[in-house]
Amino acid sequence: MILDVTRRLMSVTDLDSLLHLMAEATQELLAADRATIFIVDADRGELWSRIALGTGEIRIALGTGIAGSVAQTGEVINIPDAYADARFNPEPDQQSGYQTKSLLTYPMTGQEGRVIGVFQAVNKHGGGPFTTADEDTLASLAASAAVAVENAQLVAEQKQLWQTLIETLAMTVDARDQQTAGHSLRVTRYADVIGRAMGLRGKDLEKLRAAALLHDYGKIAVRDKFLQKPGKLDDAEFEYMKAHAEKTGEFLAHLEFPRDMRDVPVIAAQHHERMDGKGYPKGLAAESIVLGARIVAAADVFDALTAPRYYKPAYPLDRTLEIMDGMAGEHLDPKVMAAVHAAKPHLEAALAALKHTWPKPGYEGMGTIQEAAGLSERDRAAAKATTS
Repeated sequence: MILDVTRRLMSVTDLDSLLHLMAEATQELLAADRATIFIVDADRGELWSRIALGTGEIRIALGTGIAGSVAQTGEVINIPDAYADARFNPEPDQQSGYQTKSLLTYPMTGQEGRVIGVFQAVNKHGGGPFTTADEDTLASLAASAAVAVENAQLVAEQKQLWQTLIETLAMTVDARDQQTAGHSLRVTRYADVIGRAMGLRGKDLEKLRAAALLHDYGKIAVRDKFLQKPGKLDDAEFEYMKAHAEKTGEFLAHLEFPRDMRDVPVIAAQHHERMDGKGYPKGLAAESIVLGARIVAAADVFDALTAPRYYKPAYPLDRTLEIMDGMAGEHLDPKVMAAVHAAKPHLEAALAALKHTWPKPGYEGMGTIQEAAGLSERDRAAAKATTS
């Protein structure tokens, strides 16, 4: 049974799922009524568990209580009567009405002998104490679990690094142009809402969010005099500005994306394509445009209309949807627009939550519609629609 559990542990990289599997295995192998797996949070000096069979999330200081003591000393604590031990904290029992009797708490040791977690089994079936055989069983499980936990933590850290990297890249673009401050963050949130309404889940949503964050990254190559020009762009300048979509794809292609995220540069680079084939950079049409790009396009327009821009004030939600409906078929995907309407309550909530990210009056470049035209063909069309 331990061999079977070990095989399963090694196939799981999500930490919460892994801890749940470990708790179930501990409960079954030791014939315990409950089991909790704690992980050491060295930065905060705490033990935490979101997976405690029979209870909710727990956080305790290292050195506090029985689990905290095991985490600090690395020693096994096997208690036949919890209430007879001064280290036992009866408060959780008092709050829940549960009666803790026997208790086996075992350290999970990782590389270099560090305690990275704690197993705790509660109340041996039959009413007796946990045995030395139980300790040996838990030692076998802990050895395999430690490897699995460290692998899962490494995966989580790499994922966090990846996420902060793309967020930082997006921030560098938004920081160059104050009149679109917070734009990438808002487009990402709106794209996520629309994507969920279209049934996207898991990795498909992750790809969508990453592409939305990076959809304007090509603007890093646009000169400030064009990016921040308060007046109308002439035709040559507008053609130069349009190149940012292609640059987005080119720049992102240099990043080594995880295998299941390699569509991100394509999605980001296609967000200015149109359903009628008159977009850029490649003039793709309809289904030739990947679904993620069609969603990002709608989220991009939604933010261009609902947030203040130098050529327009912030437009209310109903007026925004009216304008976007007029763009469906030629500019925007009607299927995506159906999802936008289905997600209206969630978009409204996201809009309210993100207002604090809008560019403030008086920011450089925040002039009036009489002073400038939009930076993109789509923005110019939106500006014309809002004043007609």
